[in-house]
Amino acid sequence: MPLILVLFALLIVFFVVFFFVIFKFGDVKSKSNVCLINKTAVVTGGSSGLGYQIVLKLASRGCKVIIADKIVNIDIKNSIINETDNSNIVLEYVDFGSFKSVRQFAEKLKKSEEKLDILVNNVGIGKCSDTPTEDGLNLTMQVNYYSTFLLTYLLVDLLKKSKQGRIIFTASVASFIHLMFSNTVTANDIKNPPSFLRIFDYANAKFCTVTSSRIFAEKLGKWNITSNAYHPGIAKTNIWNGARIASVGIWETFIYYFGIHLVPSFFGITADKACQAAVEMAISKEFDNVTGTFFGKYFPNLMPRSANNTKRCYQIWQATEKIVGLKPEEILE
Repeated sequence: MPLILVLFALLIVFFVVFFFVIFKFGDVKSKSNVCLINKTAVVTGGSSGLGYQIVLKLASRGCKVIIADKIVNIDIKNSIINETDNSNIVLEYVDFGSFKSVRQFAEKLKKSEEKLDILVNNVGIGKCSDTPTEDGLNLTMQVNYYSTFLLTYLLVDLLKKSKQGRIIFTASVASFIHLMFSNTVTANDIKNPPSFLRIFDYANAKFCTVTSSRIFAEKLGKWNITSNAYHPGIAKTNIWNGARIASVGIWETFIYYFGIHLVPSFFGITADKACQAAVEMAISKEFDNVTGTFFGKYFPNLMPRSANNTKRCYQIWQATEKIVGLKPEEILE
């Protein structure tokens, strides 16, 4: 027991020092004044938090912004229009816990839009749930990873029609503590990634997001489409609202209160500041030829372990293609 307490204390000290350092040094601010008139962007999870702030910054530059979210509220649309003086805002209902809903949205978009210039895959939940989705999958993995992967795949044709398509994935610092260490990765490994604590489902999903962004970058470069992931740091948003901690052990309770509530309270930044990197990646000329990177607020280009392993990334990619049910004609070569 004393040894456990010592390890506990060391863990706390490590996290305090770690977060102090990363919040003390380095910051990313969007300095680009690029005009986005005649550009079209899709922002998933754009009704609140980081996504909402990203929408504001794109819309304020004249961009047509399509918000894909489970929350569709006319007041949100009116608020964006009032703040940006841009009426070219569209709200579309998408349940990212359903592949059917994602496909319906993609098909609707293909009919209504001539091209897509920017795709910001921002949707995410921190909620821990043992109840499977209608597709029989882990909710956290599906919303944070599978559905984002599927949507990106389905919108590639629209991105090809842009002079330069840009894909941005919102990942997380949590991707650095993923538990996916297996030498070989199968569809079953992705469906049931190691997670002795449910809270690590989020970390695993964000790690997979980083790896898929790398492969999208490799496959889509010939069409002048870039793909990059970023982590916003520790942001004060509502992503963990409703996260379940009932009937869990002391470790999960500790991680929940310390990592999800205490750390953001002391070190967290506003969503407005946290989204700056995403905005830069979406609009800045400095990112014209940047692709396949994992850009962080604090340590640019520092990848989670195994994310630089091309073989591992392709294993995750191929397994995910099977999980999301891609048709043969939809597969990217």
